[in-house]
Amino acid sequence: MKYDCVVVGSGPAGSITARFAAKTGAKVLIIERRQEVGVPVLCGEGISKKIDEWNMLESRRWIAGDMEGARIYSPDRTCVTLSAEQAGNETGYVVYRDIFDQELARLAARDGAKIMMNTQATDLLKDKDKIKGVKVKHFDEEFEIEADIVVGADGVESKIGKWAGINTTLKPKDLETCAQYTLTNIDCKDAYCDFYLGKQIAPGGYVWVFPKGKDVANVGIGILASLSESGMAKKLLDNFIANEPRLQKGEPIRFLAGAVPVTNPVETTVQDNLLLVGDAARHVDPITGGGLTHCLEGGKIAGETIGMAVEKQQFDQETLSVYETGWKEAFAKKIKRNYMVKEILLDMDDKTLNMLADSLKDVKFDEISTLGLIKALVLKHPTLLMRLRPLMKVSKEV
Repeated sequence: MKYDCVVVGSGPAGSITARFAAKTGAKVLIIERRQEVGVPVLCGEGISKKIDEWNMLESRRWIAGDMEGARIYSPDRTCVTLSAEQAGNETGYVVYRDIFDQELARLAARDGAKIMMNTQATDLLKDKDKIKGVKVKHFDEEFEIEADIVVGADGVESKIGKWAGINTTLKPKDLETCAQYTLTNIDCKDAYCDFYLGKQIAPGGYVWVFPKGKDVANVGIGILASLSESGMAKKLLDNFIANEPRLQKGEPIRFLAGAVPVTNPVETTVQDNLLLVGDAARHVDPITGGGLTHCLEGGKIAGETIGMAVEKQQFDQETLSVYETGWKEAFAKKIKRNYMVKEILLDMDDKTLNMLADSLKDVKFDEISTLGLIKALVLKHPTLLMRLRPLMKVSKEV
């Protein structure tokens, strides 16, 4: 088996990369270790409406709910309301993630990519130090797939990067463990995504409630691995649901657990004959844990770069670095800024979080920049100046 490009992983980043590479005429194969694209669902299913500007999807059947905005609740339940445009990568639409992923894979196939399910990458195929493809196991059969370019789209636990010698190690403070129910028989009175903060509620993270209908919502939690122990995420989530009146009568129709990187991006995502995309490249917002928009934006850049490389028949790091330059220009500064915000928030106790919420509860966020937001905080609570000073410089640069 010989392809111009083999993409390991059929998630959004992998499918978009494959699609835009195939559109250029490149011979592309996606391999997926599971038996169904998009299953099991591994995220809170929120995404920014920014994707409407990109015209990457055709149908709208993947939309479960059109959100008006987001509400953030401090530990004392002070509420800060944000418009959908200002709420970041997590809100805008709540999606049916399995349908969303399958639609992206369908479009990749329509534009020429091949898809092979139940196929797990077991190692990189190399000739001395040169990457020549991947070794795989398809059901009980083991064989090799040759390719000029290998794309690691294999998620937070990416092995492709490790096999290539790229440092993708995550520290416990840069990894969140997550648990989520889809609950029915609850009250979703309006189209807002809700976030709940507090050391007792979700240490180093937050609880979310994402409506998917009048009486259905995703209710989940993410907590830092460095602040948790085995089973802690589910226990805290169960406790939150039991003490939240509108959720107490909810009945679960789905439960899932997983992990998400909340760190800076991998600095070197490209080698000769190889590149990393999506969660494998740590293209995730460190504050929210949302990565779908970065997956789509970065995947498109990766696919177009692969198409260019195939046309030139040049697969060296310098040629493929067009992708790395592209994603760094598109969203690297934002991820690094938000990583700094995450680190600052981790040092804040619940009393300080309450102060922040009190400062912001009456601010019109659709009319304020990040820098203006920081100034508004400091104006009401000058004691926050020293903690927020590092953000002021980076906010001017983003």
